[in-house]
Parts: sequence; C-alpha cells; structure tokens
Amino acid sequence: MKKLSFPIRIPLYYVRGGTSTGIVLLQKDLPEKKELKEEILRHIMGVPLEGRNENNKQLQGLGRGITTSNKAFIIDIDYQSKQVISTFAQLEKESSTVSWEINCGNMTSSIPLVIRDLPEEKWLMPDGKLSIFNTNTNKNIVCTMANVAPKYQLAHIPGVIGDFPEVNVSFEDPACSKTKALFPTGNLIDKVNGIPVTCIDVAVPMIIINAESLGITGYENPDEIKHNKVLQEKIMEIRIEMGIKMGIRKKDGAVMNEKELSESITHPKVAIIAPPLSEGNINIRYLTPKDVHLSIALSGGCCLAAACCFLGTVASHIYYSERINGNATVRIEHLSGISEFSTTHDGEHITYASAQRNAQILMKGEFFIYNPSDELILSHVIPD
Repeated sequence: MKKLSFPIRIPLYYVRGGTSTGIVLLQKDLPEKKELKEEILRHIMGVPLEGRNENNKQLQGLGRGITTSNKAFIIDIDYQSKQVISTFAQLEKESSTVSWEINCGNMTSSIPLVIRDLPEEKWLMPDGKLSIFNTNTNKNIVCTMANVAPKYQLAHIPGVIGDFPEVNVSFEDPACSKTKALFPTGNLIDKVNGIPVTCIDVAVPMIIINAESLGITGYENPDEIKHNKVLQEKIMEIRIEMGIKMGIRKKDGAVMNEKELSESITHPKVAIIAPPLSEGNINIRYLTPKDVHLSIALSGGCCLAAACCFLGTVASHIYYSERINGNATVRIEHLSGISEFSTTHDGEHITYASAQRNAQILMKGEFFIYNPSDELILSHVIPD
C-alpha cells in the first residue's frame, strides 16, 4: 500500500559564510521542541533521520557531503538588547547526530547578510555593526560591515573564487568557550606518549601538535592524512586523553567522557602545524576534528593565533607573535592559501580574536519536507 504524505514548508536562507555552507533558520518559523528542530535539520540537510548510513549521498537535502557544508544556524532577535541570538548546529552526512556543542565562526559571517534582508536591519545595524550572542558558547560576537547599505563592500578570501560582501568577525572575550581556562590543562605543554601538545580554548577547544612529533611533514594533502591509519590512531588517542584533561563541557554543562569524545563530530579540534612554506608565519592542517579542513575555520585560526602569542606553547616554537599596541597578528598558511588572524590581549586576558571573512546569501525560500513525523505535522503552523 502506498503511503500518503502531508508536506510542510520551512522558510530558510541557504548561505555561505567564509569557507562553510549551510542554512540559517529563524526561530519564529520553528517549533519550540528541540527534537523537532533536529528532525527539521536532518530533513533539510539530507542526513539519516535515525542511526547511520555510510553510503548516504545527501541527494534528498542541501548538505554537500563534507562537515563544512553540513552547518545550520537558528537565529532569534532580542528586541530589548538589540542583538541577535544565534544557536549553531553541526551535522554530518553519515549519521543522524546533531551537535549543539560549539559555534562556527565562518558561518557566523553570513548572519549580518540575513539581517540586512530583514526589516530589523535598520535598528540592529545602524552603523554597520551587528551584536550577536551565541548560545553554544555563551559569548558575544561583533560582526562589522562597511556602512554602505544597500550596497556591499567586497573582499576576497582564500578558498573562495571571486569577491563577495566583506564581514569582519570579532569574538569578544573568546577564551573558555567550553572549558574553564585559556590553557585548560593548566600547562602550556602536555605530553601524550612522548608527543608534546598544547591545549587551548579560544572560541573553540583545540589541541596543537607539531607535525614532526607525529612523524609527518605537515604538508600532506587531506587524503594522505585521512588514510594514514597509524596517524589517525595517534590523533584519536591524543584527542581522548587531552579532551578529558581539558574538561570540555557539553551544552548542558556536564563534562564529556571518553566515549563522547571519541564519537564527537565537533571537538576537540586538532591543529597539525609546521614551519611556513611561503609568506605566512606558520602552516596548518586543521582537523574538524576527524576530517581535514580544506582551508581553516575562523575559530581554529583564532586558537592558533592566540597560541602563537604565548612563549612556551608548541605553536610559539615555530612562530612567536609579539604585541604591538596590544595587538598581535598571525598569518596562517593552509591548503587554500594564507589567512590573517589578530588578537587583542593583555597577558592571558584576550579581549578580542578577529578575522576578515566574506559571505553570501545563495538563496532564500522554503524547504519542502515530504515525510515529516506526525508530531512535526501537528506542531507546524502553515504560513498564510
């Protein structure tokens, strides 16, 4: 017997922010229940509705197969404080897992473009600045665009072909996003089976490892890293051991255990670093945490740049960035080019960590869900 379906429509923006693509949804268009939000996200991105499917091609959704293209923001507007409330969700093509544990700096850069498409733009961004409070990290972010609306100032970034609207993203007080300290283990360097690592938490928890300590050059391509079984085992062991020592907190405040760390699709991130090959200060292969990023995440770049500001870290052994008038800048080489990150800090207190991105609204409209659950149908308010 053939099934009948009652399709529902979900308004959304399909966007690119930095080197990430995904969707932005407005809270007012969604049900309150978290489980129903997750069901909607799975449908839209085309990931399994339950369990795992290693052969999933995401033909039925907007996701593109890689982690950096399976991202979603749900945004709301706080009319009293005149700021946007953002909540980030990370999905992956093979599983139904939806992670609410971290923020995404690259995708954050798309939010000002969405706001500029809404009537609220006039009083949320009167001077081109947008204040965002992120619920994943309980941190504030300031996104700044040139105040030339309705026009855009364009910029180029590595990994993206062409020039697009420029957005400068600054994380306010970015340390301790998911842990209790800038260096959450209490050390500038820890060792795992003799391998020195630096654990740091600036916008996202990250483990920094010198490629030489792992027996590689650090200039390998993604497939060479992905298919190196011995290397992957070393990295997983480091992630779990140091993840526990870092005391990484979940969204509910509980500390992640060994099983949760091994299965996590979000953290801790891993930076494999090496000396620069061209005009950068330091070279990176950035793991997110299991796949190799084709460039570098904004949050991960802020982490590495901050680590370069403190003598004694694994990163500072390759490049030490001295402050000039309280600001330090680091040029990071990655698979797509060179990106510049800056930090404003006084000792261990980092006031801002910033970088320039560009972003696009690729499309806006409605996504049709053809096989929603009965509960989702009952919760859905059909637009006029």
